[in-house]
Amino acid sequence: MTIRLLTLAPALLAASGAFGDSIVLLDTAHVSGSGSVIRLSDVARLDGAYATELGTLELGSVDARTGRTLELHIGDVRSRLDEHGVHWGRITLSGRRVLIRSDVAAGRSGLLAMQPLDTTAAGLQAAPRRAMQRTMADEVIGDSTLRGQLTRRIAEVLEVEANRLQLDFPIDRNGLLETPSAEGQFEIKLLNSPRKSNRLEFEVRRWSNGVPSSRELISVEPAIRTTMTRLRSDVPRGRPVLAEHVESVQQWMSPLERHDRIAPESIDGRAAAVRLRAGTILRTRDLKQPLLVRRGDDVRVSCLVGGAVMTLRATAESGGVAGETITLRKGRERQTFNARITARGEAVLELDTAARVADASSGARP
Repeated sequence: MTIRLLTLAPALLAASGAFGDSIVLLDTAHVSGSGSVIRLSDVARLDGAYATELGTLELGSVDARTGRTLELHIGDVRSRLDEHGVHWGRITLSGRRVLIRSDVAAGRSGLLAMQPLDTTAAGLQAAPRRAMQRTMADEVIGDSTLRGQLTRRIAEVLEVEANRLQLDFPIDRNGLLETPSAEGQFEIKLLNSPRKSNRLEFEVRRWSNGVPSSRELISVEPAIRTTMTRLRSDVPRGRPVLAEHVESVQQWMSPLERHDRIAPESIDGRAAAVRLRAGTILRTRDLKQPLLVRRGDDVRVSCLVGGAVMTLRATAESGGVAGETITLRKGRERQTFNARITARGEAVLELDTAARVADASSGARP
């Protein structure tokens, strides 16, 4: 048994890396120079392209003149990643804490673990977060100010009604945001995608008399009131999720969180991709389309020829979900043909390219 486990161990370790990128906190880290900035790559091992991109994220700074060993906990790192808008579905974070040594501390005698720990203001300084002012979009969207102009642009980009949108504007930009449109023209450029961050970053260029006079960066944090689907009961893997299993709830969500949600009307009897527990907010990755045709199934095929519809029975040579094209064989014939799945046990063969058929590819039920 021991030999078998030792043989399987390398394969299990290799397989574990297939579940996404990872951030693993180191036990110790070293910095040099007073006022050194601590980045994620300084205190963690980063595996994968997405994790490597996060390596430049600043966690804070350390004053090397104190000569003390500092302690950074995993909770601090997780909070900073949350602020940055990390996609937790693509990455895992593990470890407990990192002991950070400065040049002065390195020169002290004694073991690292014997050095005093410091989490006060004289030690690790948390990266400051800008003070934000929350505003309902429908209260300012009609304003003739830069704030109103930005709000209209955000509502357009997110394709959401103003009464379902709230925005956090940086307080230190209030003077600029309240500038009347009559005092100059503003050129607004969106610098990032709302599907990749919890913030929208804008470059705002101010024009006066046809000449650009200044350029500013403004970060806005939007939240959208979204109807979500929450499970009322457990659903085993592979079982269909039905209307009686779910309920509708309203939540404020960032654009990054919102784009992956499943609305109650979009469940369509799709099956659970993994075991789902009561209270789970359903996302796209949690469900899979039901398999409407399996290999070997008897399928009713509708053949469209001109204005006529002929039907035949055929055997599926492959399986699929709604909207997919599968291969079928009629009786004992050697030649196969392709048709598109429209419902459970049904498919359509469009011999007339001008014909149009309403199918269930956008919402099939098992």
